[in-house]
Amino acid sequence: MGMILIYGLIVLIVFSGIAIGLFIYSRKKKSKVGLTISIVMIVLVVLTLLTNTIDEFSISKKDILLDLKHIDIELKDDFKITNNNVTGMPERIQETEIQISKKDKDRIINEISNSPNFKSFANESELSNDTDTEQFGTSGKIFNFKYPEFYSRETYTKIDSFPTRLFLSIYDNSNTIKYQRIED
Repeated sequence: MGMILIYGLIVLIVFSGIAIGLFIYSRKKKSKVGLTISIVMIVLVVLTLLTNTIDEFSISKKDILLDLKHIDIELKDDFKITNNNVTGMPERIQETEIQISKKDKDRIINEISNSPNFKSFANESELSNDTDTEQFGTSGKIFNFKYPEFYSRETYTKIDSFPTRLFLSIYDNSNTIKYQRIED
């Protein structure tokens, strides 16, 4: 992925240089067509650089429901998006927080804790000593855990042809779900 990023940045820099050069040339020649083309090119470069910011503001409830479906979680009640951060290029990391109903929270915790592959960790030392748990990257399985502070449902699978890690955490003391979508 590193070389793809470097090639993409080189193409973006060359495209930006051509757009700026065309803009300067078109201003000198007073060419409306040249100015229009150069402005469109500059806008495309700016939009490319603002992709993550656009993704932060354009997330919808439907997008969240589709993401949660990949880890077999269905929200039956209405919910509110409280925070959404998107970083990284090309390895994209999306961190989203949503407020759900108490009924949905209790049902999800119950589903996680009653899953056949559920594993509970009472403290930090158990986490570091655990050798039985499969590592991520194995066949899109869904893992269910109880960490000392929260419940978790996790998977590593391909979504839209990108290897993606989904990590959901839900806390006993709040109705907030936090999930991460990390595209490698």
